[in-house]
Amino acid sequence: MIRRRGFNAGLLAASLPLPAIAQSAGGTGEGRRGGDVVVAQQQQPPSLDSQTTTAQAARNISLHVYESLFTRDEISNPKPELAEGYDMAADGMTYRMPIRTGVKFHNGKVMTSADVKASMERYAKVGGSGDILKSVAAIEAPDAKTVVFKMAHVFPGFIEGISSPRAPFVIMPEEECGKPAGQTVPPMIGTGPFRFLEYRPDSHVKLARFDDYVANTAYDKRDGFTGRKIAYFDTVTFRFMPEGGARTAGLQTGELQVLESLDVAAAKRLKDDKSISIYPVMPWGFLTLMMNTNWGLTANLDIRRAIQSALDLEEIVAIASDGNYRLDPAWQYAGTNYYPGIDGLDRFARPDLAKAKQLLQAGDYKGEELQLVADTQAKVHLDAGTVAAEQLRAIGMKVNFRTMDWPTVIATRTKPDGWNLWPLVMGIEPYEGPYNVVGFFAGRQTVQIKQDPVIEDANNKLATVLDLDGRRAAVKAFQARLYDQAIAIKVGDVGNIQATRSNVRGYAPYRIPRMWNCWFA
Repeated sequence: MIRRRGFNAGLLAASLPLPAIAQSAGGTGEGRRGGDVVVAQQQQPPSLDSQTTTAQAARNISLHVYESLFTRDEISNPKPELAEGYDMAADGMTYRMPIRTGVKFHNGKVMTSADVKASMERYAKVGGSGDILKSVAAIEAPDAKTVVFKMAHVFPGFIEGISSPRAPFVIMPEEECGKPAGQTVPPMIGTGPFRFLEYRPDSHVKLARFDDYVANTAYDKRDGFTGRKIAYFDTVTFRFMPEGGARTAGLQTGELQVLESLDVAAAKRLKDDKSISIYPVMPWGFLTLMMNTNWGLTANLDIRRAIQSALDLEEIVAIASDGNYRLDPAWQYAGTNYYPGIDGLDRFARPDLAKAKQLLQAGDYKGEELQLVADTQAKVHLDAGTVAAEQLRAIGMKVNFRTMDWPTVIATRTKPDGWNLWPLVMGIEPYEGPYNVVGFFAGRQTVQIKQDPVIEDANNKLATVLDLDGRRAAVKAFQARLYDQAIAIKVGDVGNIQATRSNVRGYAPYRIPRMWNCWFA
């Protein structure tokens, strides 16, 4: 049995002192202009056509260049960016949006509703989250500062959808919008605080400050991906560096000034280095254990509940995350519009081995093998599977723990049989909100394979109920159903760690390293 190694919830975050500047979203206090800030990221973007790709490696870059009608604030609720707001008709069939005036593209053109209309129409054809716009029958531009979305059917998640940064709904000049997917770059022409300079495959992307950038004066500070943005750096260079040791060494020598991600061991080692500032990002994702409710042992509710009762969630998440975690049983993040609360979930906080064994008996368990699959590419998945397997063996279950590469895991877990349990970190889905979390368990291809009527009802209400309280109730019903039927187990929230040289002032951690509102001392 793998024993607890002294981890406590939030241990890593508590052990890494946050610079005071990281506690706020960043105001408009005057910084110092100048310099090239070098940001190391793990991967090269598959494309710089921001609308088409869902890759984080592309978002890191494109969200400095492009902006959207709506985006997400510091706690991931939708907020206006290029729009000033919206009016929705009482029947939910029309959204009217005034857009900000005087906003300039990097080519000097002033943005109008014609650019917005063309950008959204292009997105509907090539966008990475284009299904969101299937609810739109027509897009109109009745005047230069107004865009109107006529809906084909009611979709209360429309604003949540178009504010998602997964494959962002960016606005570009109308004349760029006729280009096929993948052919808008170079150049990238947006309205953001930085403009595109160069792209060298296998090396870097370089951006420059856009001196004609029009900041959003509706805000007094940065707020997530929106707010009042001020570019102080002359240039930003995004270096592609897949090897973690090289990124850490570059930060130590000063060759790099910002790291998208720093591993836990390096963060602990460098926490007392005064030349480096370390920024835990919590939460980053849900660590989960998904169950196949369609096949084998986990088609049996008593067996699923036995698994649920047997698992020591803190031990799993503590080891899998190297201590960078927090325990929160909710299936939405606290502070967001759809947070369902955690009332009644205390009973799942600790394992109950006696109850687990009773449930195995009730489920007529006769020593069949539980098929647990995990990928070898993600340490967090591999470790979570290893610990869970040992805990289940401790209650007398036979576990066949199979490891394989990520594509094979994906191919395996989409089959209706042959697997029972699968560890997965849900990264951007919980950040986006309930539509992608509930949607994971609903529709034609559910993660648990077999549709559940209560979850289908919750998903339908999210898609049709105009009243926000009604949609919140649907999310709460979804969460209750996951726990009651042991359809999936939320192990805990896992974090990420970003880091900078200590001379980078004004930095605040977020989903991507934001190079606005920060500067060199």
